[in-house]
Amino acid sequence: MLRITRLTALALALLLLGGCAALLPQGGKEGQLTRLNELHNWQVRGKLSVVTPDDSVTGYLTWQQQQDQYDLFIAGPFGSGSSRLQGNRQQAELSLPGWPQPQQARSPEQLMLTHLGWNFPVSDIRYWVKGQPSPNGRVTSQYSDQGLLTQLQQHGWEIRYSRYQQRGGYWLPGLIRISGYDFRFTFAIQEWTLND
Repeated sequence: MLRITRLTALALALLLLGGCAALLPQGGKEGQLTRLNELHNWQVRGKLSVVTPDDSVTGYLTWQQQQDQYDLFIAGPFGSGSSRLQGNRQQAELSLPGWPQPQQARSPEQLMLTHLGWNFPVSDIRYWVKGQPSPNGRVTSQYSDQGLLTQLQQHGWEIRYSRYQQRGGYWLPGLIRISGYDFRFTFAIQEWTLND
């Protein structure tokens, strides 16, 4: 009886260890980055809060990325208005509550600076949201023992990651905190949808 109990315990331990190993990212940091480079078509939804020196707002962000085309839709709480930023490499369009028509520019960065006064690297956050550095600029980063990005500094911004979740073979962050230039953004992700 004791022998059967020990064998059962050993079998359970091996199953649990095998199951845990299957859940961890394969190939460590380099494997994780390689996999993320293959992810080009996705949608993410969650709660976004923005704190500026003058104000703080909360809304719900739905972000659709199809290769180089993006569509970020932010709905305010209780239907208090919505904003949309969409575009591609050639042009960007921004709509804000109270505007009679959307404003356009050659880049999302130009739109944000002109109309909101924010110098924010919008083109790079499509990488940041997946949990990887942007290839556009110098970076300082820290990774967990499993190869998941935990902290990133790029373009004067600091990004912290936590609550990773596995979706469709990818490990993706569930909570992203971005701070810099007197701004703080917190994105609590509720759902990843992968279309690759």
